[in-house]
Amino acid sequence: MRPTFYISLILLLFSCNSNNEKEIAELFTAVNNNRLLGKKIDAIRDCEKIISLDNSNIDAYRVLSELTFETGDFEKSLELCKKLTELKPDAYQYYSKTGLLLALFDKNKESELYYQKAREVFAKKEQDYWTKTDTLGMATMFMTIGDSIRSKELLKLEIKRKPNDSIYFRVFKEFNNYSYIKTINRLKKVMTESKYTESDNNSESKLIEGDTYLN
Repeated sequence: MRPTFYISLILLLFSCNSNNEKEIAELFTAVNNNRLLGKKIDAIRDCEKIISLDNSNIDAYRVLSELTFETGDFEKSLELCKKLTELKPDAYQYYSKTGLLLALFDKNKESELYYQKAREVFAKKEQDYWTKTDTLGMATMFMTIGDSIRSKELLKLEIKRKPNDSIYFRVFKEFNNYSYIKTINRLKKVMTESKYTESDNNSESKLIEGDTYLN
């Protein structure tokens, strides 16, 4: 009887996992559709359902962190970004975003620790990144981890090499005009305004774009 019991248990667990995977896939489809339609609250709920089914689903945490940031729930977004650094400690982006959000709450010492960690993690894969992206991509990465000096140096070299290619000059100008302090202050202003609500879905609301550079 015991072998039969174990086989039945394994089949039951497999069936549950299959059902979960199907439901998660359907929920991700709903998340993508709701984001395209501007239904942020609905997309947030879908992500939360996914996490309730799989509390280690990195994609669900990532999308939920983006959605909570876009809707002005920076405290929740910070919590999620910290969770992402635990789930994927080799991804520099999550450390940088955590650093940005900590600065928003005036936790500057902790913020710099996360930015430093972002730079350390990035350095381990820098050579690999060079093989997978171009100069603009690398320049943006350097800005994201707070290394604006290297970012601008890269762009200056590329402008010298390709003086007729205006895109490098435009990006260089954009990076020069970028202000980390202004970004933090703008986000603080959003934080003090009214919360994003269901009535904001599908409307011209105060959605936050991903300013994550550090100058």
